[in-house]
Amino acid sequence: MIKPDGEHRVSKTDTYLNVAEAFAYRSTCIKRKYGAVIVKNDVVVSTGYNGSPRGYDNCCDIGVCPRMERNMHQGEGYDICRAIHAEQNALLNCSREQTMGADLYLTGVNPSDNSIHRAKPCPLCARMIIQAGIRNVIMRTGDAPGAYVIVPAGKLTWHHD
Repeated sequence: MIKPDGEHRVSKTDTYLNVAEAFAYRSTCIKRKYGAVIVKNDVVVSTGYNGSPRGYDNCCDIGVCPRMERNMHQGEGYDICRAIHAEQNALLNCSREQTMGADLYLTGVNPSDNSIHRAKPCPLCARMIIQAGIRNVIMRTGDAPGAYVIVPAGKLTWHHD
């Protein structure tokens, strides 16, 4: 979480990434925790974190991750994962009118030590972000002020590079 430094307040971008990080701590995934915030005209219009669909058992509660049991890595086995991604939840919680021209802020956290994990939308999330009319995706890359990258939504890739 980025904090103010002396007389300087936290930038807007780092503030929205802090909100995404706070939502990442609500994640029910035991492999990775992600939080997403959609912002339009400096107003938060939606938030999301990765976890099981409402009303279903959470991996953190049952202590089992199907992908970890099969030793799958990032980008593999999404078809057996029970979680809805943070970006998907944020998009599902608002209308397309709210997402057109908005920015999506994304933060990933390692559950083992709460360190920042460089988040990147999966191929399905990338397509959904573009379809929703999101302008930019801002992804935290570290735990220092200004440690983020801004990617125009149209430049998101369909694969992990």
